[in-house]
Amino acid sequence: MAAPAAPSPQKKIIEVLQKEQDILWRILWENIDKVKELTDSTSADLRGPEIESMPKTAKIWLQQARQINHDIEDILEKSPSKTCNSKGSNILSCIAQPINFVARQRIYKQVQSLSARIDTIKLRLSLLTNFDDKEAPANPTRYQLDDRQLDMLSLDEAKVIGIDFPKAKVTQLLLDEEKQLRVISIIGGAGVGKTTLARSVYNDKKVQGRFRCHAWVTIGAPISMVDLLKSIMVQIFVEKLEEIPTSLDFMDEIQIAEVIGRYLADKKFLVVLDDIWNSDMWDYLKLALPNNGQGSRIIVSTRAQEIGRDCRLASDIQIFEQKPLNEDDAWLLFCNKAFPAIQARCPTELKDTGRKIVRECHGVPLLVVTIGGLMSMKERTVQVWKNVLDNLHKKYLPEFTLPSILWFAYSDLPHHLKCCFLYFIMIPRKYSIKRMTLIRLWMAEGFIKNDQEGTLEDTAGRYLTELIDRSMVQVTDFYDYGRVKSCSVHDMLREIIILKSSEDNFGIPVTRGVNKVRGNVRRLSIINTNDDFLEDNSCTNLRTLFVFGASSISTRSLHAFLVGFRLLRILDLEGAPVESLPDELPDLFYLRYMSLRNTRIDKLPKSLKKMMNLQTLDLKGTYVSQLPSGITKLESLRHLLAYRYYSGRHPPYYYTLGVILPQGIGNLKELQKLTYVEANQGNGTIKELGSLTQLRRLGIVKLRENDCMHLCSSVAKMTELLSLSASSLDDEILDLRSLNPAPRCLKRLYLRGPLPGIPSWLHSLKNLVRIRLRWSRLNEESLKELQGLPLVELALIQAYDGAKLEFTQGFAKLEILELDHLTNLEHINIEKSMPGLQKISIRSCDKLLTIPDGIEGLENLKELYLFAMPRTFVDSLMKGGVNHWRVEHIPVIRHFNEHRDISLTNL
Repeated sequence: MAAPAAPSPQKKIIEVLQKEQDILWRILWENIDKVKELTDSTSADLRGPEIESMPKTAKIWLQQARQINHDIEDILEKSPSKTCNSKGSNILSCIAQPINFVARQRIYKQVQSLSARIDTIKLRLSLLTNFDDKEAPANPTRYQLDDRQLDMLSLDEAKVIGIDFPKAKVTQLLLDEEKQLRVISIIGGAGVGKTTLARSVYNDKKVQGRFRCHAWVTIGAPISMVDLLKSIMVQIFVEKLEEIPTSLDFMDEIQIAEVIGRYLADKKFLVVLDDIWNSDMWDYLKLALPNNGQGSRIIVSTRAQEIGRDCRLASDIQIFEQKPLNEDDAWLLFCNKAFPAIQARCPTELKDTGRKIVRECHGVPLLVVTIGGLMSMKERTVQVWKNVLDNLHKKYLPEFTLPSILWFAYSDLPHHLKCCFLYFIMIPRKYSIKRMTLIRLWMAEGFIKNDQEGTLEDTAGRYLTELIDRSMVQVTDFYDYGRVKSCSVHDMLREIIILKSSEDNFGIPVTRGVNKVRGNVRRLSIINTNDDFLEDNSCTNLRTLFVFGASSISTRSLHAFLVGFRLLRILDLEGAPVESLPDELPDLFYLRYMSLRNTRIDKLPKSLKKMMNLQTLDLKGTYVSQLPSGITKLESLRHLLAYRYYSGRHPPYYYTLGVILPQGIGNLKELQKLTYVEANQGNGTIKELGSLTQLRRLGIVKLRENDCMHLCSSVAKMTELLSLSASSLDDEILDLRSLNPAPRCLKRLYLRGPLPGIPSWLHSLKNLVRIRLRWSRLNEESLKELQGLPLVELALIQAYDGAKLEFTQGFAKLEILELDHLTNLEHINIEKSMPGLQKISIRSCDKLLTIPDGIEGLENLKELYLFAMPRTFVDSLMKGGVNHWRVEHIPVIRHFNEHRDISLTNL
């Protein structure tokens, strides 16, 4: 018997609209929680594969149906029912109270109006007997993407497959003995991996070690000459610890170019200009990037051959043409992505279909890794793979010219991942976002549902991991110990985000020059707009507001708009020139996320206690030193970041300033992160911390010796703790030896202050990967106790008083070693230890006579950094020096002092 035919798309929308109409009238009679469940259900009905694949005509009505869904949500959240305490109370009984008579009339009229709108849409849909799949787009170039953007590809994703030969050729041009300035132009068609090649060469340790100054500028779109030159200046000045001129913001392009040119006059530099669109900039670059006879190099990547050949900064210009991957390399790249768990081996029965899928990518690496990531999630059966191949031949949107592979990759995402993916509309193009910031924002938006396998943060982390595994999101930076630090989306995938966000009214980014936005916008990201932008726009349904650009919003406009946006869930004002909040905040009952990071605010109002649903409060980099007592009422709070850094001229004087907590902080049972707080035993703060058993990260400063036992007692109750930072007041002893049991999950430990010895409980920590000790005054015997720990990173900053450091065994997993201001140190021995060491940093160890014994045997060592070390020490490592043979296998060796930095590699 044949299966019943699936309902047409228009009929599905009519069914959903009927449900919406039922919900509207139930609003007046039902319990509000039940109505919200129905709203969630119909919201889910408005999505799905059959909805996503509807033609453009039907999507007009679909968009209106979604807007009605949003409007119903607005009615629910604006209703006075939240003031009813009885769980059994219905909305009508609440608004029937005399004081709420006006609210009752308002809601009744809203219900009538929305119901009439639904009737109209249902009527029009019922007249559509079929959809014209051949309908031409009204504007075929509306969302057309310039295929230059295909070049952007994460080097990690590409696994450098297929570029070994071109990389060797370009590297040879960079490292040869030619002393005159040379330009290498990498040219080629769309998507051939020009940026991947340039990044691979630029990141190579041998290349990095041969140049004293480095800068990478991604152009990708029209860019002002001032911004381009500023980017170069900031990179080379920050890299060399140089102070950036205070007048930079007032310089024109010629002045900036002259400053850069003078600075680089005697330095060997490497500059990459990625994705150039025109050659008009070269007159200015001739001033900034001089032919100084030092062997400097410039890499240019561009699609246009004429631009690549016009880069005439030097007489010596080399053209290198990059081509798409051949079929075998594309297949290997695909298998690496699709079958990571079985060492990139494709099952025999899938090879034929898999090869056909890869051919649809035409050698474009981005397409290969995207479809590979998608197939890694699919069931490994021939039929499933054939279904994917069939889908790749469909044209999902006639007006959208992206390759069908990318559109199919988006359509294949489950609904909860689509929301998370679309959220990148809020982040400006070319920006990265921190992993934990993104996770907190997703949580505040309500995208993360508790799956009973850990915390909401854990679930959100798995969502992000899946998006990365699918190659929908790219990792842009890692922490030294391997965890993802920040991420972004590829420009091509961003075009999908732009289209879908507009279609679903998901969110809008607004840049300078835009004066008005539509009144029903729900998420708004303001990028460098005028200060009065919000005052001129009435977005009463706004749920999320981001502000990017220091001049985007001031204290005056902040006070004005807070009153108008009572439904806000997210308010991110990071870096805005805001100096204060209103003494009496409006009723921001729904606010879940507020970031005032790096603003000038120094005090929080007592009315903060009204934000009963607040999950994240970010005060990092503000001048707030004490939190109001009302914060103890915010029982939904999960992340409290409130600190700033003080850094003197030398690293030992670097420390963290925390905030004073009020009594009652133990009420915040949901807290996951609390950094940094001042120890204040007088009001019982340290003892109260023991109630925060869900903490994952704790930072505490200004500990006195008699505080330590109480801190140990509290920390012992934090069984989920992953990171602990503890700092003593001045020279007070930091004695944590009584901690029992130590949090078994602890991964990162930061201790600042004199230690009586290494706590014995450290040996019970099987997950500990990072220790940073500062001012610890340890002796040689104490350090031996660290050697058996599974550390990946160890930093000793004015932490050791001995003359000799003997690392003769252990540290099997150590990759990073930092030794800083060990003023008595004369000798280091690392023979037979640290076999996996990759990076060593030594700073201001004035009595150190020679490079560590055994360094010549560290085959994995890639980087050696020396800061303010004695001249005799440095000279011994240069070519002809007595110790040069011991370090010549290290690709990158650099020395920095107060006046200059020197690359020692191959000198």
